[in-house]
Amino acid sequence: MSKLTEDETVTILADHLKKSGWTIDSFCLGQTHGKDIVASKVNTTLVVEAKGARAGDNSPTKRREHFDSGQIKTHFGKALVKVLDEKYLNPKNKFAIAHPDDKDIRRTIGHLTPFLKTLGIKHFWVSADGTVIEE
Repeated sequence: MSKLTEDETVTILADHLKKSGWTIDSFCLGQTHGKDIVASKVNTTLVVEAKGARAGDNSPTKRREHFDSGQIKTHFGKALVKVLDEKYLNPKNKFAIAHPDDKDIRRTIGHLTPFLKTLGIKHFWVSADGTVIEE
């Protein structure tokens, strides 16, 4: 099973959201700063912060083949802070965090993702085959 990069996670999830009736208003790939995915549907805006299981091939910070548990936790923490900050600034929007459906990521933070619901944040597990599981 290949490890998805953040860009691959964004691309697959954006396609899934389109198929689910969302309009993709914007998305970021590469080292671009901003919201990873902004989608809209019937007076609702969804903002998604996505993470990958490994660095992209062109990443200036690429060090190893995949992220270790410490990096996974750090990336999850940064995503959570970014989403909570956005939620504070735009409380009417809906928010989500997306990760590749990857055994190492599930082992490291899978027990934490159900708690996102209590914060009003969805979680998406994204697979390379296009399957998306929404929590």
